[in-house]
Amino acid sequence: QTASYTESGSLNRQQPEHMASEAEIADLRCWAESQDTLKGLSLPDEVLAKFLEVATADDSRVEAARRRLADFCRVRASKTKGAADWFEYPDVSSEPVQELLSVGYVVQLGYDDNGAAVVLFRSGLWQPDRVSFEDMSRYMNMCYDVLCADPATRTAGLVTMVDFQGFEMRHLTHWSLDSTKKLSAIQEAYPVKLKHVNYFNTSTVFNALYELLKMFMSKSVKELVRVHKSSKESLQSEIPARILPAEYGGTGADIKQLAEQWRSKIELQLPSEAAKYAGVVYNDAKK
Repeated sequence: QTASYTESGSLNRQQPEHMASEAEIADLRCWAESQDTLKGLSLPDEVLAKFLEVATADDSRVEAARRRLADFCRVRASKTKGAADWFEYPDVSSEPVQELLSVGYVVQLGYDDNGAAVVLFRSGLWQPDRVSFEDMSRYMNMCYDVLCADPATRTAGLVTMVDFQGFEMRHLTHWSLDSTKKLSAIQEAYPVKLKHVNYFNTSTVFNALYELLKMFMSKSVKELVRVHKSSKESLQSEIPARILPAEYGGTGADIKQLAEQWRSKIELQLPSEAAKYAGVVYNDAKK
């Protein structure tokens, strides 16, 4: 399928090319109930469908959906094998969330020429003295919950850009092997089709973090990484200039405007989207 755009450059949404059938969804639900670790799982059909629709053409659709669903439940609900504490979301009106929304820590830039959703994370804007590492991580997952509501993340995919401008040792010291492992597991478990990851404004401090990240990245994710250093030309070879703000040499919307749009999206969509995952379970005592 070919993506189409409005005059403003926004994507005309399209449905997944291979919609999950009622039979496939019922089969996935039945399989989950047969697994000791997933007994009691209660998710709406639309959530189970995401795990089926995100499977690539090279995968066995059913097997891929089962693996990803099991991994997702583990990272979201297990206190010993996952990152359950990072999914205990603070209220959107809480100080940590409002701080990150206000500075535009995460913004959606738009859609690339293939229709993939493009999201920017500005790592240096996180202030560890005001927002804990745990609350920052929770906010990241809140953002992923909302991104998952966009069909484009399962059809054309998701492109991420991480700007390391201002990322310093005061940020790096909060990263540990355990937190890096959790982050990598979460990234690979969400039902989105990750297309590529762009690191921009990288530095020696970034290099130290990247060595940590690579320890837990799967081979497939490593192949998606693009390190642009500070080259806007290199960045624009992956992300079209029409959606990049002026700070990155593009002609896209003002970044403050994008931050306000993302704030509205989070405040409007997060409560209902997060509620869809309330029935996620993982029984740690089971093998």
